[in-house]
Amino acid sequence: MNQRVDTDRPASVAAMVLLGAVAVAGFNIQPMYLGALADHLGFSAEQLGLIAGLEVAGSALAGIAATFWIRRWHWQRVALAALLALAAGNILSAIVTHFETLAAIRFLTGFLGIGSSYALAIAALSNTRQTERNYSIAIVAQVSAAIAGFIILPAYIGELGTPAVFLPLAAIAVLVLPLLKNLPVSGKNAGPDVNETATSARWPIWFALACQCVWYLGLGGVWAFMERMGADAGIDTDSIGKALAIGMVVGLLGAFFAAAVADRFGRVIPFILAMLGQVVAVWMLAGLEDLNGLVIAVSIYNGTWNFALPYLFSMATLADTRGQLVVLMSTAQAVGLTFGTTLAGVVIGRWGLAAVTWQGGATAIAALLIFIVLGQVLSGIRASSAEGS
Repeated sequence: MNQRVDTDRPASVAAMVLLGAVAVAGFNIQPMYLGALADHLGFSAEQLGLIAGLEVAGSALAGIAATFWIRRWHWQRVALAALLALAAGNILSAIVTHFETLAAIRFLTGFLGIGSSYALAIAALSNTRQTERNYSIAIVAQVSAAIAGFIILPAYIGELGTPAVFLPLAAIAVLVLPLLKNLPVSGKNAGPDVNETATSARWPIWFALACQCVWYLGLGGVWAFMERMGADAGIDTDSIGKALAIGMVVGLLGAFFAAAVADRFGRVIPFILAMLGQVVAVWMLAGLEDLNGLVIAVSIYNGTWNFALPYLFSMATLADTRGQLVVLMSTAQAVGLTFGTTLAGVVIGRWGLAAVTWQGGATAIAALLIFIVLGQVLSGIRASSAEGS
């Protein structure tokens, strides 16, 4: 069967979307599971930051490793191994209470399960004809899963502790296994048609990777400790969970809005608006006083986050003319999260929770500047190509 047709089948796209959603489910509800580790196991902010950082460090290394196997290995078999590793890692995390052991387990779960699954999902989605639409659908699936988690889990966390978070994560990994038969078996011949004789510059993709990394350097820290910010403001766990769920619903609308708007206003203008929204949200979090403020801040933060992502991913696809390096977007994200969450733990330990919001605001502005430069670079390349033709 032609690989391209196989990749674009609705069943194949659905499998890619769900694989990606399962891969990032733990990160999307990270405030809940870090809060559970703090409340039930007594871990400090530095320890929470290290655990979160090691998990995404494993994911980053997995993304780098994926550049070597993504066009060579059998995708269905890789996905099977990754999901089994994800399930096993979460089961072990549910029963371990020792800090060093849990940190090692989360690192291995990130490397063998989360990172490999997510890199494969991104590579597969980037090979479809309607990349922007399909990536927006993937974000919708990821956010929907997080909403369910924030609504359902808090009540059980109070009674059961960390198993209430990790065991459901293991269960959804197992539930997706039957769908892997719908994945393409390989990506060697997939992807957008590219003129192999074209001399298009390939280096602009590194601007997209830098933008992703810098943005997530702040985003990861803010998101990881958002639950703690709510608790520090005197908001109870149940209310925090509902506030985060509301924020996720708004994030869902942000992804839908991005799919509806598409490139009608280009890609730079929507990204500018999104990053300005991020800055407003962290400013509100810095002065958080009550539940209403948390709901508004989280809503703005998640809405602009999920609105911006499809534009960044689309710009990366445009920058990577041969479709070989876009898989590193997952690595760039994981690298940003690794240093971002670890740095946030240190920053909070020294200057308090509000200090992490400065980290989030500064990196959003920096990411915006990189994105604008990337847009100018791609416009210049297209203009030069038009003149040359």
